[in-house]
Amino acid sequence: MHVQELIERYNRGETDFQKIELRGQFIGSVDLQRINLKEADLSGVTFLDCKLIEANLKEANLTKAVIHGDLQGINLIQSQLVESDFAGSNLSDASLRNANLSEANFSNTRLVCALLHDAILKKTNFSNATMINCLLSRANLTDANLQGANLQGSNLTNAILINTNLEGANLSLCQLNGVNAVGVKAEGANFTHASLAGANFAGGIFRRANFYGAHMAWCSLRMADFSDANLEEANLLWSNLTRANLTRASLIRANISQTNFEGANLTDLILK
Repeated sequence: MHVQELIERYNRGETDFQKIELRGQFIGSVDLQRINLKEADLSGVTFLDCKLIEANLKEANLTKAVIHGDLQGINLIQSQLVESDFAGSNLSDASLRNANLSEANFSNTRLVCALLHDAILKKTNFSNATMINCLLSRANLTDANLQGANLQGSNLTNAILINTNLEGANLSLCQLNGVNAVGVKAEGANFTHASLAGANFAGGIFRRANFYGAHMAWCSLRMADFSDANLEEANLLWSNLTRANLTRASLIRANISQTNFEGANLTDLILK
């Protein structure tokens, strides 16, 4: 189907365009609210300054597509978004459950209350994105870029964060219980009052990070770098900090009962 035919039919009141093919076409400055493009082939399509509010793109193929505009409440469940570009778009309340966003660009997007649980987000760019109260449980964020992102209050329970870039990110009040975050890079990140129980942060970089009041019981923090980090009032009960770097870190009023500091660098550690 040609895009002009789609627009003309939509303007006549038709909204159901399941399984159509628009591969590689350009669509600019149109309002397609609540359109049904389920299972459509939209690979390589360019949507510029479009309104796709509450549109249904479930299981659609958006590989290498460019979609910029207002996408509030869009349904992208199980869609293919590999190498797609959503930079600067509004995807608040969007559903991307089980979608494949590998190597996609979501920098500077608004994803407030978006559903991304069980999604594949390998090497996805979420730098400076607003992701407050997102559901990211069991998502695979291996090698993803969340530098400067705001994830306050988000749920990342059992997510995979291997080698993920969280530098300068805001993860305050987040649920990070059981995450696998080996090699995570989180210099200057904010984890205040976050829950990280049972997480694996071995080899992570947390220089100057803020863990004030964080719940970190039973964590694996082996060989992690916490130099100049704030761990005041953090709960580190039974956590493993063997060979970790805690140079100049603050543990004032922290719970370090049964914490393992074997071989850790405690130079200038602040305890009171």
